[in-house]
Amino acid sequence: MGSGVSDTAFEIAASVLVPGRAGGAALVLDDSLSFWGGFDCARGEIIDIHHPQHGQRVGGSILLIPASRGSAGTPGGIAETLRNGSGPHALVLAERDVNIGIGALVANRLYGMEVPVVAIRLDEMMRIRSGDRIEIDPRGTISVRR
Repeated sequence: MGSGVSDTAFEIAASVLVPGRAGGAALVLDDSLSFWGGFDCARGEIIDIHHPQHGQRVGGSILLIPASRGSAGTPGGIAETLRNGSGPHALVLAERDVNIGIGALVANRLYGMEVPVVAIRLDEMMRIRSGDRIEIDPRGTISVRR
C-alpha cells in the first residue's frame, strides 16, 4: 500500500455520535438498511429481500453501514434489537444519522448498555472488510486487525 499503512492493522479516527467502548468482528453492509421494515429486531436479521446481505444476522458484530433508510421507526428498531441482545456491539456509519444515535442512546440509558455509534468517511469504511477484528474506544479511535 502506498500510504505506508499496514494491510493487517490500522487505525481510523472517527467522529463520536454516541460514546462507548466495543469490540468484535466487522460486518460491512454493501447497501443502506432500514431498521423499520427491512430488519427483524427480534432476531437481529436483515429481512429486506432486496438487500445484498438478506438473511445476515448482525448480533454481536461491529456493524458498518454506508447509510440508513427511513427515519421515525429507526430509533425504536435500534433500541429494541439492542435490548433483546440481537443487535450489534457498535455501529459505524459513513453518513451521520441522528435516528441511529437516538436508538443507541435510548438503549444505553434505559437498559444500562454501552453501544457506541461513530462516523467515518466512506473511503475509510471501504478499507474495512467483514470479519476484521474491530476495537472502538470512547474517543472514537477504531483499531482494525485482519
